Amino acid sequence: LRGYAMPNPLSVDERLENQFSSWDIAPADKVPELLFALRTHGTVITIFRDHVQQTITAKITQLTAKTIRLTPQNSPLGDIQFHSSWKTLCVSYARDYALCFLTHAVVAETNAIELSYPMTVRIRKGRIHERFPLKVPMTARWEIDTKVTVLGDVMDIGLGGFLGGMNVAVFNDGSCIFQRGDAGQITLTKSDGTQWQGLAELRREQPVTQEEQYPDELIGPIIGFSLLGFAFQFKDPQEALALEQFLDGTLETGLGTPR
Repeated sequence: LRGYAMPNPLSVDERLENQFSSWDIAPADKVPELLFALRTHGTVITIFRDHVQQTITAKITQLTAKTIRLTPQNSPLGDIQFHSSWKTLCVSYARDYALCFLTHAVVAETNAIELSYPMTVRIRKGRIHERFPLKVPMTARWEIDTKVTVLGDVMDIGLGGFLGGMNVAVFNDGSCIFQRGDAGQITLTKSDGTQWQGLAELRREQPVTQEEQYPDELIGPIIGFSLLGFAFQFKDPQEALALEQFLDGTLETGLGTPR
């Protein structure tokens, strides 16, 4: 078994095709309503820029017929590489559905981003488990006996059942093989560099670019992007408390998100 490193930053078109091409296209007449719901509920949106690894989290503050205005959440825009005319991919996880859309930056100011109005919005419905989106970007590193290392972006965290678990978007070049039920050390890292370490068990995997079906007990080799579902494991209540403290202020738990 071999670990692997994350690939070079993808273009937003590649990310859209690899991670979200299986999502449904929302009816055109529903797009304004969906975007308005994101603004009304203050739902966090993660913005991916073309060929740039760093992401931005933001909230919609204004909608017009031609543009969407957002306010960055994780840091002042002046501290982030961002330029007008850049192609961007926006992804948002709400309580019962998830949305993504491709657009362009129109204006990039110190405290705001203005994007062109999306022509197409993709939607994934029927989220079974209540999940909390993140206010700030967070990465996950999962290791099994130093033989397998999985690196990815934390998409959301579920707090049901002793702090539940999380979904992590990962890319595998085919060199990693692991099974459902494998447990290993997990390291979560916030955008400010702070970390939490613990144990997590792999519970499920949803391939997005893989066509061949594998037996239920086997996950991999996965060539492409997958959404991995992990459950946290704790030896004592203090470990759970440490994770709860680490997550304090990082989860979007207000109106429009799970309660």
